[in-house]
Amino acid sequence: MVTTLDQVERVALELPCSDRAKLAERLWESVPASPGPDVVMTRELESLLDEGLEHLDRSQTTDSLRKIP
Repeated sequence: MVTTLDQVERVALELPCSDRAKLAERLWESVPASPGPDVVMTRELESLLDEGLEHLDRSQTTDSLRKIP
């Protein structure tokens, strides 16, 4: 038996509010905390981030940086 997302949603929306909340919590807990690659916070990275925060007035978008020859 193949069940589509739309079918699951239709059935779930018929549940009482408290059951929908429990289901939402269970689904949320099943999502990995960081779906992307792990980033290790090194001293160097922390320093770069802190420096960037100190100079927000000089910040540039990625697009503007790509246009620099």
